[in-house]
Amino acid sequence: MKKRATSIHPTVVFVVLLLLVVPSAFFQGKNLPMWLFGAMAITMATTFFWTKVVLRGIEVRRIVSAPAKIGEPYVVRYEIHNASKWFAAFSLWIEEQQTEKANWQNYFQKARGWIMEVGPQESVHGEVILWPTCRGEAQFCSMRVTTSFPFGMVRSSKVVVQKMEVMVLPEVVRIRPSVLQAIVSSGPLGQRSNRRGQGGDDYYGLRELVSGDRLSDIAWKASAKRGELVCIQRSKPALPRIRIVLDLTTPTTELNFDGDARLLEEDAIALCASLLVEAVRQEQEVGLTILGSAVKGIGSFHTSPRHVQRLLTSLAKVKLDEDRAPVQLRSIAEMKQTGMVVVRPDRARPIRALKDAWFFTASQFDDLKTVSQRSESA
Repeated sequence: MKKRATSIHPTVVFVVLLLLVVPSAFFQGKNLPMWLFGAMAITMATTFFWTKVVLRGIEVRRIVSAPAKIGEPYVVRYEIHNASKWFAAFSLWIEEQQTEKANWQNYFQKARGWIMEVGPQESVHGEVILWPTCRGEAQFCSMRVTTSFPFGMVRSSKVVVQKMEVMVLPEVVRIRPSVLQAIVSSGPLGQRSNRRGQGGDDYYGLRELVSGDRLSDIAWKASAKRGELVCIQRSKPALPRIRIVLDLTTPTTELNFDGDARLLEEDAIALCASLLVEAVRQEQEVGLTILGSAVKGIGSFHTSPRHVQRLLTSLAKVKLDEDRAPVQLRSIAEMKQTGMVVVRPDRARPIRALKDAWFFTASQFDDLKTVSQRSESA
């Protein structure tokens, strides 16, 4: 067993020395203890006034650039400016305050940052690494700056109010590529093509002759060389489309699961987020529909990183404590003929209207991960 030395707080040392010096200085009237007591009093007063004067000119501004993601460290940057013309600040500690107006402690683990020095009329930047633990909208309200320089016996603090909201996106893991490839390749689901009129000079290649092609589209020279009829591809082939449907119509208390049902729903949301990212990685246009929640998702299809960010934000805004709405036939009828994936926490109430869809449950999340993701989670 290794032994580790622990440091003693300077205040404890000061109190112990004070208890040893005061009786000798006042009751016995010795000069040396009296001088020591005077030096200790001056040191205490100097620390108190120094920390107060230094913190008076300190200004702090929180800098947040992007949303946070579960499973990845989140860096919060602070800009510290010393408005004083004469005094430098040393050993500044910065931490977020836990107040009634702030709920960030429900989404991040507590941490604090340290700044070694801020000279007069200078600005420095510090960082605090927070670890996200839960998805949702985290609210930050105020920051506390503390210092106990130079002797560490008296600590002074200053609270700076700056309200800010940070969206914590759901966890995203690497899904096996064969899962979505099987959905796209199974028949016409997920495949489409943008036609560009009945003619024109556009050329995108050659393809086999199919029913409905015109004689003007046949490449006669190429057909003569190949010995079969081929046509000129005058339409731009578009990316496959996949719609991810998150079914949260069943309340948490009614799920068919013996363990933590709320954790099962969080796994279903994480599975949806992982499927969305994997679809974009395979250059597939993706859309999101959320059933049973006030957040309806985004029905449009795109493959840009900004679109994926919007989809993940929709998943992050889902509140599992709210009442669940039943499935409306109108929302199902508006779904286009695309490759469709339905994700549910359990198998209790599958959507019968979506017979051609692929159904996944949260219990299959571990099986759909890649080998490297399984080893990391294990």
